[in-house]
Amino acid sequence: MGRNLRKLDIIAVTASKAACDKLHEYLRDIREDVANAWAGDTTVFHKVQLENSLEKNADAAVTLATVLTLANSLRGHTITHLASTGYTGVHVAASAAAITSPEATDQTTANALLIELKTDFNSHLTEAGVHINNDATNTVTAADATDLATSIALANDIKAQYNAHIISTMASGLIAD
Repeated sequence: MGRNLRKLDIIAVTASKAACDKLHEYLRDIREDVANAWAGDTTVFHKVQLENSLEKNADAAVTLATVLTLANSLRGHTITHLASTGYTGVHVAASAAAITSPEATDQTTANALLIELKTDFNSHLTEAGVHINNDATNTVTAADATDLATSIALANDIKAQYNAHIISTMASGLIAD
């Protein structure tokens, strides 16, 4: 035990303050995860990874600008989510789904991006060999985007289902972004 503490002391002396702060935060979160698991609470595993994985932009509202902001942010989160694997990743294997639409710049490109996000995300949820347990619950059901009103509804539904997918699988410690 004393030998390990000396190693941490050396790290504290030789590493940057930012690196030490990161290590301290990581160890604190592990301690919290273990304490919660010991108490039977598995809903807050990997809190920092969960917080970083969630889509935090506001819901799309009555303007195209809010749709573009949310759609483009969802694009980035989904690309990262689909590709992640391994210890810090969300999946046993990367998803075959790949978002190919560019960032949305107008209503037409927003509609195309949102439809692709819906299609790829829904197929990803139950894709064979990707998750340890498939997610048959958090399916995007809003109609395809054809105008501002339907793109608002679809963007908000994708956000809600994406976040629910991250939270539900995070509870079992099987997902991170």
